[in-house]
Amino acid sequence: MSPSKETTTTTETTITQITATTHFPIKLTVTNFPVWRKQIQATLIGLDLFKFLDGTHQAPVETLPENKPNPQYQLWFRQDQTLISALLGSCTETIQPIVSSANSSHQAWKQLSASYASASRSRVISLKTKLSNNPRGTRSITEFLLDMRSIADDLALAQSPIDDEDLLVHILS
Repeated sequence: MSPSKETTTTTETTITQITATTHFPIKLTVTNFPVWRKQIQATLIGLDLFKFLDGTHQAPVETLPENKPNPQYQLWFRQDQTLISALLGSCTETIQPIVSSANSSHQAWKQLSASYASASRSRVISLKTKLSNNPRGTRSITEFLLDMRSIADDLALAQSPIDDEDLLVHILS
């Protein structure tokens, strides 16, 4: 069953309803930020909502002349709050305070990236070290090659892919 895109239509635009359980099944933990980030980006790009997180879709002015509420701001705010809710639901309980302290989805995204990107960098370094220092030992060739491919796949998920030629050099070493 594929996730559905529910919308609430107004005279001005559409609010896309998203939920963590439907759209973001992978929960963010302290160790899976690259995979989680890719899931969030891919889903929100597909729904044309990533612009809220990356900051390219800024909030319109809150009030119009004569202190009238701006309906465009209200729609933007509702969509942004829906995104914060989905982000919050896609995090484990220990990470949720980072999202709940944010005033916008863009701020939440920046705070999560700042908190976990360095851990991701450490993971990349760890994986590259493992790739370089992964002796075959008593494992079969098949097990060894599968392990090396798995490390290369983990590097790709961490946004640091290794090309096949470099992988071959590591395998032959």
